[in-house]
Amino acid sequence: MKVRFKLLVVLLTFIIVLLPQFTFSALNISGLWAPTFSRSIPGKSGPSIIALEGGTLLYLSNDGALFTLTMAGGTIQQGQIDQVANIVAPPVFIKPDSGPDRYLIYVTAQGTAQNRLVVHHFTQGSTGGTAYYTNINGPSYGLTAYLDSGQIVIFLGTVNGTLYRITYDTVNNSFVTPPITVNLGQPIKTPPMLNPGRTRVYVLTQNGTFSIRYENDLTEVSSITLGGEFTTPMAMSSSGHVYALSNQGTLYKIDPSTSPSEQHVTFLSAANSSGPLIDGDDIIYVFGDNGKVVALNSSLTKAGEFSIGQQITSTPGIVKGLDGITYLIVPSSSYGNGKVSILSYNLTSGQFNLVWQYNIPSSIPISGAVNIAPLGALMSENYYFTVAANDGTVYAWQFDARGPYGIWAKYGQNSFNTGFIDRTSIGFSSRIYLIAREGYYGKELSSSLLSGSISSPVYGLLYDATIVNDDNSPPTVFRNLRTNETNPASILQGIPGVQSAVVEFSTPTTARLLLGRYVNVRGVSTQPTKDSTFTFRFWRTGAPNNYEGAQGDNPATLTFRFNDRRVELYTDASYTYFIYHRYPLSANSEGTTVVNTTFNYGEFINNPNNAKVTINSSPVQGGQVFYAYKWNVYQWNPDASTGYDRQTYYYKDSIQLPLKGPGYVEIFYAQLNATVTLLVPEFAYGPTKAFLFLDAATNSVAEAMRLETKLGVTISRIEFENYSANVTKVDSLSRVSPNKLEIVLQNFNPPLSGTTRVATIALNLMFPDKATFTGSASDPYEQYFDLYGYAQLQGGMVDPDYLTAKRVYKAGKFLYILGDFDNDLDVDINDWNMFVTRLGTTVTGTEMVFNIGPRQDYTPPYPNVYSYKVGYLTDSTNNVDASDLYIFTTMFGFAIAPADVFQ
Repeated sequence: MKVRFKLLVVLLTFIIVLLPQFTFSALNISGLWAPTFSRSIPGKSGPSIIALEGGTLLYLSNDGALFTLTMAGGTIQQGQIDQVANIVAPPVFIKPDSGPDRYLIYVTAQGTAQNRLVVHHFTQGSTGGTAYYTNINGPSYGLTAYLDSGQIVIFLGTVNGTLYRITYDTVNNSFVTPPITVNLGQPIKTPPMLNPGRTRVYVLTQNGTFSIRYENDLTEVSSITLGGEFTTPMAMSSSGHVYALSNQGTLYKIDPSTSPSEQHVTFLSAANSSGPLIDGDDIIYVFGDNGKVVALNSSLTKAGEFSIGQQITSTPGIVKGLDGITYLIVPSSSYGNGKVSILSYNLTSGQFNLVWQYNIPSSIPISGAVNIAPLGALMSENYYFTVAANDGTVYAWQFDARGPYGIWAKYGQNSFNTGFIDRTSIGFSSRIYLIAREGYYGKELSSSLLSGSISSPVYGLLYDATIVNDDNSPPTVFRNLRTNETNPASILQGIPGVQSAVVEFSTPTTARLLLGRYVNVRGVSTQPTKDSTFTFRFWRTGAPNNYEGAQGDNPATLTFRFNDRRVELYTDASYTYFIYHRYPLSANSEGTTVVNTTFNYGEFINNPNNAKVTINSSPVQGGQVFYAYKWNVYQWNPDASTGYDRQTYYYKDSIQLPLKGPGYVEIFYAQLNATVTLLVPEFAYGPTKAFLFLDAATNSVAEAMRLETKLGVTISRIEFENYSANVTKVDSLSRVSPNKLEIVLQNFNPPLSGTTRVATIALNLMFPDKATFTGSASDPYEQYFDLYGYAQLQGGMVDPDYLTAKRVYKAGKFLYILGDFDNDLDVDINDWNMFVTRLGTTVTGTEMVFNIGPRQDYTPPYPNVYSYKVGYLTDSTNNVDASDLYIFTTMFGFAIAPADVFQ
């Protein structure tokens, strides 16, 4: 049993050692020198590491020996300086824009021995190098440096309280003397910091004096006193605020203006090794308290907390995974053993989770701050991170992430550790995905949506883009890019906080959405090649990741942020409606017209119901007049499985359709042999009068009409019938029932000599519910009625389609006149005499007509007869009383011409 237990321990230990070579999180981690993830330099210890692009590492041991560790596994000696024994702060790496020269700059903290500022000059790709130094008056714990026209300008502080500005001439490889110095009277253990414009130096003493000084001569601009002791590096946000963390765990947010001010909070009890970090969402992270990690938002409210379980002994790093999650790489140590832990952080919930961890058999020094660099080009999506242990071992892993995530995502702000917001050194890029949508359905203008027949894929809107740098350096110009792009190489990308994109739309995008793609049109020899054109209209604004300017900006400036952005826009459109006309002719039986429509998104979002198109019939063809008895309508619908909606309409002179894309309309015409008209009152409720008219064309020899009712409407009776002379009603074929009226007429001798109203039928209908009728559009009428008529012409075709009469619906204002009890179209003394015999009585049946009091929407006929609206009866008492009298008096004397009844 003991043997088996020992074997299990060995296996577990073996598995733990191998774990870092495999996938443990969405970061997909593997060893940098696959499968190896650690390397050592014999006899060297306590190194600082600079991670360079491509996987090359600079290894600076704490005794001043410099090595290059290549991605291929080689080690290149780059020289060593004498009499250096204690480098405890990460160095700064300087790489000129061109040429092979490289510079590593660092300071020493050697106790009583002579301390130095060292510039180690070497050449990329060559062995050896030369270190140049100048003496400083005490131990130093970090520096800030930048290259300016062949001179490296360096700022550092010592524990003796001296702030230095030292210039190194790269042409002569010598220090410019004398240096500029100022004594602050307090120890300085925090690296100085430059503002982004490199016009001010921020220095923080161990005792808490935050001093703002001119960069060129170190004279003081202003200062402020903070509480506590400070030995960890500062950080700066993209807004220019400086964050400093005291050893007692208090975080200060400093506004470094001419009159500086501060805010502070305390969420830690101790913090003496790691400086604060700031990610791309403006979350501030502080580290301390035996491994505590605290996340705060920019208003200094705590947003999350986690404990590693070991003292965090060096500054961590922040990366963004390809999965969009923020990860923290945290080095820690306890009793000679270290760990590298990776935490995920959820911005919404504030939740930290441990997703990966590796145990190191040695502690991690302050100089072993996490370094992060791209394995390929700056815009690649494969990075690596590295830390170094006190025993001289370097640990490095590659991972498929987007790189350092934030304006101050690691020690010294960038992979070169320059110590200020050196925007051009940010090793992170983000993309701006431009998404154009059509307005009606809101669909993305993707290639699957737009590429109907066109040989090359069509998608999105064409635009030009200019990538602009914040230092006004020459911009990069792109022409004829497309929104809705799926190829990453063609999507705008740039450096957050550094670059912005100016985009401008000018060239419309044409496409084929329906015609010749889902629906083949008739009447043409070749199918249309386009039916839609899209142009820029509005940016979608307001949402956190969308466009931040005015809706109509064109050109528009889009900022690159640390998160990839989806910036959406909407389009105006021009749509083609192709109309095919089919006539009952032996020649000239076809015709085509094209209706070009405009979809205005600005108007649509304010009133979507107004986005409509009207299609008119074309009744005249070959010198004859026809009518449209049937319409087949096809309209583009990207949500339909067929790609379109199909509807059929009957007996319309025109149709109005929602303008939701291109369309195809087939209109079939019949000879205008007759017109059947139904006339109903504007307000129908209960007993209701209606009229049917049949007008027949010249040479008509036989006619018929039919009315069927729906929704509970019934036909009470025919009140009267009137037929033209020489027109005969065929009683055996004519009938009336509660839901159907059929009248068949014949006139064989002689045929009609001209267009004639051959029948006028007055009906009494009963409506169980209130109904309102206005206008001539057939839809509201056809809910209640099915109307049909026809006329046979002498020598004409006997075809049901072509025999069908044109159907017309009308609403009459004067079919029912309040107070006209004798139906003579006026309200006079005769109606009064009839009314007074019922006044004060209860009425039923046909006498209900005398109950004319209170009515909904009733309007008296003043100042003219056409203002009259009869309204619905709301008086349910069935009593003829004073209320009826008042209405009768408003109608007394009202009269209309008989012709007005049938308007």
